[in-house]
Formats: sequence, structure tokens, C-alpha cells
Amino acid sequence: MGKGLIASSVAFVCLAAVGLSSQERNGVSYVDVIATRQASLDMSSITFHSMGDAMKAGREAKTQAYPAAALAKWAKTLPTMFPVGTGEGQTSADSQALRAIWTDRANFDRAAADYADATTKLAALAAANDTVSFTRQLDEVSHACSSCHTRYKSGAQAAPKK
Repeated sequence: MGKGLIASSVAFVCLAAVGLSSQERNGVSYVDVIATRQASLDMSSITFHSMGDAMKAGREAKTQAYPAAALAKWAKTLPTMFPVGTGEGQTSADSQALRAIWTDRANFDRAAADYADATTKLAALAAANDTVSFTRQLDEVSHACSSCHTRYKSGAQAAPKK
């Protein structure tokens, strides 16, 4: 491949990247990022509540090992679902993400890390079949969720939108 063709290709890629709309990066629209974020948060809420229901029904913690591990996996990726440009009013999508996520990013990341730590512990307790501690840890996970939502989410938690 000639140097001229390589230089032309690099120039084209750079120009194409500059030309991307502020509402799209790497071929994924910010509207799609928001939809993915909302669906994932809805699924995590459903997963969390189903684990609580299982504990109320007298199930052992080990029966919740898979959903607890899935929740912990999701929690580690949560902060990446809030790129700049995906806040309320920045796209045509409805979002309850408050501006503070981006203006207070260090504290948002710390709150997300607290959630990830709580869910990681939950998964470990399920794997160890420590039902009493697992049930208590569900309260810690709930507290981590509520603490973050209070500071970084507008509106109440509701059933998923269709």
C-alpha cells in the first residue's frame, strides 16, 4: 500500500470522526446508549427484587448465585453507561440522569463503586450459601442503590417503559 493511500485513508478517518454528530460516537447513538442503560437498570431492579422475593419465600442463598453474580457483573460496568452527552435534555430520549453525574463525576463514580462492592459481596455470600448474611446484604445493596438514586436520578423508580 502506497504512502499516499495510507495518508489519504488516515485523513479520511480523521475527517469522518470529526464529522460525527455530537449525538453519536463509534456508530452507537446516544439515544441507543440511554435505551441500553435504562433497560439494563430495569433488569437489575427486577433481578434484585426477585432475589428478595426468593429469600422471603425461604429459599437458600445458593439458589440466587447466578442472579447475584450477574448483578455484580452489571454493577462493575454501570459507570460506563453514562458517557458525556447522555443526560436529561441532551438527546431526544427521556432520561432521568441528573446533570450532577457529570458535574460531580468523582462522587458518582464512588457511589457506583459502593454499589459494585455491595453486589460483589452479595454474589460471594450466595456462592458460600450464607443465607442469613445474603439476606442482610440485600439491604446493603438496596441502600447503595437508594443513595445513588437520591443524588443522581430524577423521578421515582417505576415499572419499565414500553
